Amino acid sequence: MNTNIPLTPDVIPPSFARCFQSDCPMADTCMRFLAGKYIQEGQVRGEAVFPTARQEDGCKMYRPTRIIRAAYGFKALFAEVKKKDDTPLRGLIKAYLGGNTMYYRYHHGERLLTPEQQEWIVSLFRRHGYTEGLHFDAYRDVYDFSPI
Repeated sequence: MNTNIPLTPDVIPPSFARCFQSDCPMADTCMRFLAGKYIQEGQVRGEAVFPTARQEDGCKMYRPTRIIRAAYGFKALFAEVKKKDDTPLRGLIKAYLGGNTMYYRYHHGERLLTPEQQEWIVSLFRRHGYTEGLHFDAYRDVYDFSPI
């Protein structure tokens, strides 16, 4: 896994709360503090972590910096699927991902599947008797900004 991934303001979701508390003891490992260092030019407002999030035993908003192997594309998964299973499996995946639009965003790489989502989808195929060669079309190492 590539751990030298450049972080730029355009890859950070606008809804991801950033932290600017450099005196926090967890700042060095916090994704929110790291994201706070990268703001779009001209950006003057956005989601932020308030100082009240810090507690004696840590921070309520702490997110460890994590690089994940994200996936997209379903052609490889469906390559060996029987015709009778195709529609039901696609339907279950669409429901899990939030509908047709989201399904196609994940299929075309506009959205990336987290390892947890990948595992759910692969286990769905296993439950339906497909166990060989289960993989997605492509993978990318990215910073994890997925919701908790």
